[in-house]
Amino acid sequence: MPEGGALAAPAIRTGAGTDRLADFLKANWRAQGVFLLAAALVVVARFELLPDPATVIAMTWFQSLATFVASWAIALSCYLVFETVRTRSLSASFSYLWSEIFTWKNAAVAVPAVVAMSMVMNSYSDFKSNIAVFHPYQLDVVFQEVDRLLHFGVQPWVLIERVIGYGSATAILDKIYYLWFFAVFVPTAVLIGMPDRFGIRHQFLLSYVFVWGILGIVCATALSSVGPIYYDRVYGGPSPFTDLVQKLEQADSAWGLTTMQVREGLWGAYVNDAATIVSGISAMPSIHNAMCVLLFLAARHVNRWLAAAAAVFGLTIFVGSIHLGWHYAIDAYVSAIGVVLLWKLAGYLTGSEAIRRTKGPATASTLS
Repeated sequence: MPEGGALAAPAIRTGAGTDRLADFLKANWRAQGVFLLAAALVVVARFELLPDPATVIAMTWFQSLATFVASWAIALSCYLVFETVRTRSLSASFSYLWSEIFTWKNAAVAVPAVVAMSMVMNSYSDFKSNIAVFHPYQLDVVFQEVDRLLHFGVQPWVLIERVIGYGSATAILDKIYYLWFFAVFVPTAVLIGMPDRFGIRHQFLLSYVFVWGILGIVCATALSSVGPIYYDRVYGGPSPFTDLVQKLEQADSAWGLTTMQVREGLWGAYVNDAATIVSGISAMPSIHNAMCVLLFLAARHVNRWLAAAAAVFGLTIFVGSIHLGWHYAIDAYVSAIGVVLLWKLAGYLTGSEAIRRTKGPATASTLS
């Protein structure tokens, strides 16, 4: 018998579900363990550093969990519609769900991942609300000057305005910018809950924790800043962004921008010291841009057209983050570099990179 067959035989002979689960968890201990440990460290840091975390969790955690559950439900619904149209058989579509997705093996990864990631995202929101407590906002003056120097002596928002202005294009970009939540969390739910045929699931999960924990909490606190849209409110004006905000207010009067509603909501939570699931002000580095880069890195291993779509969406969010006043351009540059490095680190820690190089995606997927 070939050596590979000899190694596979015990798994085939094992009949008890508990034995199969134990074998699966043993095979995945490194990838699953390092992800759960990283998520746990974020939560532990929250309990050690933030005031009354248990109360905040009780008030907001269900909303964080609901985000992932709702995204998963949307992903499943889209899949059923697509497969039913393709196969013209609803029963065949459900058959795949029961045979591949709703299984103990898939649940052993997906259920802990959903709980852990919702806790990480919830902790991020709590930390973000307390950034100014740990490190008062003071670096915007530096960041705006670096932005200007890197872009030939002109603020990036001015360069973008010369191309698209502040009219209907702003209104369209404003709507696309807030599709980010759908465009990010639904693919995230797919990567969490679908069987991993491309060997990227564990690497993505750990990268997700790194992005929200390292970039979103540690770096955002160290690089405490509010971004162009709040510049005058925090540092006083006039400033290089006074005209930007005035143009946004004019566009809001004509088109009704979601940006201006979110701006006031976040500012109200900040001045009233209110902890909600959507609160906290932070510009550097940009998590909006960071998650787009992470999805692009994952999409490259799935399909080139999907990767191209992720790249186009990411570039749109990049332009929108500057045009709508949320970020300096360097916020996105720092995020992109950080995500690439963290993706590589996650691949090394989970062994995903090595498995894909030596055995290919098909074999890598058997460990997920």
